[in-house]
Amino acid sequence: MDLTVSYLREEVTKMAALVEQILSQSINQAFSKDDIYALEKQINDYHKSIDDNIFKYIALKAPAASDLRTALAIMKMNSELERIGDQAVNIKRYFSKVTLEHPLLTQLQDEVIIMIKKSFDSFANRDMTIATDVIKTDKEVNNIHREIIREYFRKMKEENFSFDEGFSILRIAKILERIGDHATNICEDIIFLETGNDIRHPNN
Repeated sequence: MDLTVSYLREEVTKMAALVEQILSQSINQAFSKDDIYALEKQINDYHKSIDDNIFKYIALKAPAASDLRTALAIMKMNSELERIGDQAVNIKRYFSKVTLEHPLLTQLQDEVIIMIKKSFDSFANRDMTIATDVIKTDKEVNNIHREIIREYFRKMKEENFSFDEGFSILRIAKILERIGDHATNICEDIIFLETGNDIRHPNN
């Protein structure tokens, strides 16, 4: 194995594909918990391997500034991907308690899945336009999340309201909102990787 920036990019791209898969399966009741746990193990293995290889790359290659920036950005993306995998497992636990259709929740999960796919596309193609679009979409995801919370408190007054299901919906919505944040973080890292500009704190 020749440790290069290209190799590290390839490995994190493979991990990203698994993360996209586990997120899709976590909200699809056709897949079992065992399916999800098997994917989670693969993601965790990639996470450890990529981190180890980045440390080795930095120690052995003493990369120039641009390659070092790339390696550090990949390391940050690696952590975000691992967290998304963990969140997907949590979603699966709560979805088993949801029995009814919830349009706002469906809208939220669709938006978040699009954000994840776009963030990976941005990384693969080094596309700053896509990365910027994902960051803007995060505001819409936050708005939907807040509307789900408002809807929950409105429905609490109904006689047939299920607190167990309502709580599960709130937890799923919060987890999806966090996954949207992870997608945003990935895109901020991509912009840093390609431009050297840290846009996380523009006013500082």
